[in-house]
Amino acid sequence: MAKNKISEWSPTPALNTDVGGIDIAEGCAPSGINNAIREVMAQVKDQQSGTDADNFTVGGNLVVTGTANGSTPLTSDNSTQLATTAYVKAITGTLGTMSSQNADSVAITGGTLSGVTVSGTNVGTNASGNRTLSTAVPSGGASGDIWYRY
Repeated sequence: MAKNKISEWSPTPALNTDVGGIDIAEGCAPSGINNAIREVMAQVKDQQSGTDADNFTVGGNLVVTGTANGSTPLTSDNSTQLATTAYVKAITGTLGTMSSQNADSVAITGGTLSGVTVSGTNVGTNASGNRTLSTAVPSGGASGDIWYRY
C-alpha cells in the first residue's frame, strides 16, 4: 500500500519501503531516492497546510505561537471541543456584570436575571433596574430597582 500521507508512515524504519508509491526499498533505483525526497517534502507541506485531510496528533504538550484559529461550535455544543472567543461571547453575552459586592449584597447591572433562587425561594426575573440580594433592610435605589431580602 502506498504511503500517501504522513499518518501512513511507520515508526519502524524497515517498514517504510515506499513514499507515495515510489520504491525506496533496499536495491531500488537511485532515481527513486530523489523522487522520494520530493514526495516527502510534498507530503510534509500538505500536512502543514491541511490539504491532506489527515488528522494531526500531538503526543506531548502543544505550544502554539501566533494566532490559532478554529471553528466556532454551536452554542448548544456540550462536548469537549475547544471553545473559540466567538463561542464564549455568544454564551456569556447575555450575562450582566457584577458592579459591586460586599458581605451582604451583590449589585448586578445589565443582562437579565431569571430563575434565581435565594435561600430556597425563587425570586423570578427583572429585565431592567438593579437587583440587590441582601439580608439587610432595603435602602436607597431608584425606580425599577428590586431588592431581594432573605
